[in-house]
Amino acid sequence: APPPPPVPPQPPPGGGGSSFPAPLPVSTGQVFYVATTGSDANPGTQAQPWRTVQKALDVLQPGQRALVRAGTYAESLDMSRAGTPTAPITVENYPGERPVVNGGGQRPLEISSSGAYFRVRGFVFENSPYNSGGNIDIYGHHLEISANDVRNAQDQGIYSDEDSHHAQILGNLIHHNGEGVIHQSHGIYLQGNDHLVANNLIHDHPEGFGIQVYDRNSRSLITANTVTGAGHSGIVVGGSGGVDHVVVVNNVFAFNAQWGISHDSSCPTASRADHNVSFGNPYGPTRTGCSGLDFSGGNRTTDPLFVNYAGRDLHVEAGSPAVDYALPQFSPGGDYDGRARPQSAPDAGAYER
Repeated sequence: APPPPPVPPQPPPGGGGSSFPAPLPVSTGQVFYVATTGSDANPGTQAQPWRTVQKALDVLQPGQRALVRAGTYAESLDMSRAGTPTAPITVENYPGERPVVNGGGQRPLEISSSGAYFRVRGFVFENSPYNSGGNIDIYGHHLEISANDVRNAQDQGIYSDEDSHHAQILGNLIHHNGEGVIHQSHGIYLQGNDHLVANNLIHDHPEGFGIQVYDRNSRSLITANTVTGAGHSGIVVGGSGGVDHVVVVNNVFAFNAQWGISHDSSCPTASRADHNVSFGNPYGPTRTGCSGLDFSGGNRTTDPLFVNYAGRDLHVEAGSPAVDYALPQFSPGGDYDGRARPQSAPDAGAYER
């Protein structure tokens, strides 16, 4: 038999402006494979792949990665192991393919408190049946959750615990999560410290906020996201557990049911929200009244000119107020599509025109 084709290289990690946190490094070690036609008794080669994604999570060593072939994996994944700061573990889609993890009636992915220096990329995570948590639950640290489609959970899309830290949630499509059975259900429920939420498309969460930065959070950066169709506000910041030094810049918050940018009844402190485009939110573009959420840098409040909002094509047209509006120091080096950012000056929202 002819030898298998060479392993495609990983794309370089996304950089960014001067205030953008460093990315998780690429994984440069041995590559293994997972396929629905495989067996966990196999060596995990391309010719003899493993059968389950959990096998990869259980055995990959620092620096190694697994490429997962297309198909549906009825698995409730648990990542309880760690790579290292210079050699993370990566589990991602085989290039050009889109594996689906549906949880098999359980939660699709939980990254435990011992899960660290780990990247998961290029999957569909769907159908968590629980009234708490989400399709992806984050308890660990130094993580990258990127380029996934996160959809149809009964509760949150992505949930991060108060003790989690340094999670980078990058370039995901997060949509149609939440039935609001026992409480509000959000696209991202962001607790913990030092997180980065960038380049995500977050839409259609009728029972909650697009992003909820609550009840405890410090030093998180929310930038270059496009958030629409939330049943409450596009984003809410604050909480009695203490929310401080949160930066909300360079986003588009449009056509949400309440505010574009709101605060909790327990105000955040030392936080800012500026250089966002906030439009079509019936309560108003920004909810003032908390001195600890500083809007003084300004936000634009005219139509973002989506290409086709009804069809959820959230690219923006020429002349959009998002174009060339973003603060360069907080801008990622590429956009949701992988297009280089900036083209001239960086744009607000997940897309660079």
